[in-house]
Amino acid sequence: MTDLERVLGYQFKNKDILKQSLTHASAIHEKLPKASYRNQSSLAFVGDAVLKYAVARYLFLNGKDQVVENSVELHKGTQTIIPNAILVKIAREKLHLEQHIIRGNAHATPTKNMYADCMETIFGAIALDCGADQQKVIFDVIEKLCSDRYQTLLKPIETIRLKSAYDDGEEDYINVPRSLFLHDQARPFSQKLIVPDNSPKRTHWQTLGQVILWLFAICGFLATLWLIANFIIFQLSVDVENQGWEF
Repeated sequence: MTDLERVLGYQFKNKDILKQSLTHASAIHEKLPKASYRNQSSLAFVGDAVLKYAVARYLFLNGKDQVVENSVELHKGTQTIIPNAILVKIAREKLHLEQHIIRGNAHATPTKNMYADCMETIFGAIALDCGADQQKVIFDVIEKLCSDRYQTLLKPIETIRLKSAYDDGEEDYINVPRSLFLHDQARPFSQKLIVPDNSPKRTHWQTLGQVILWLFAICGFLATLWLIANFIIFQLSVDVENQGWEF
């Protein structure tokens, strides 16, 4: 496994597609021996679509109501998370792509566009390489790299499926603090949604008992108010009688 694969958390089956994702057109033009025979442009198109889908899907499942219920806000949220400037930052700070991009001598220092395009080509390469397990794998990689960008668009308390997102059966739900949810991003997507619910379970009899106690409490409160009101009325009537006797 290469250093880049280790940081991505994904090992390519087809090393040629990884090489293509890192090959800038200038490297082919200069016929560099390390370059792939195809440049990265077609993979960038695939990667752009994959990235937008993965982020939009995540926001739709976990975003605030105003984000989920409005297509304009969903689009805006997606663009907020993955603009080119953020892809460039990830490429430089998390993946250090300047060490991996195969480029011509005219591009000794990668441009911002080269960084952003290479990020998209890597996502496209992973999506094409991972085969039948495509969704789980590509979601894992994108969430690992972009999870810190989601925070302002997500609910502060997350309702998370206890079963795998790929399960067809019924799912239970549990409220999980945002800090725990974000800390869990590095785990595989199919596992991170399995959250143990250790809260005590009430039986129907316990619930009924609690309702009865509340009713008794309310009745006691009302009875106390009634006694206080009668006492006040009695005192007022006594005062009136005393005033009458004085006359």
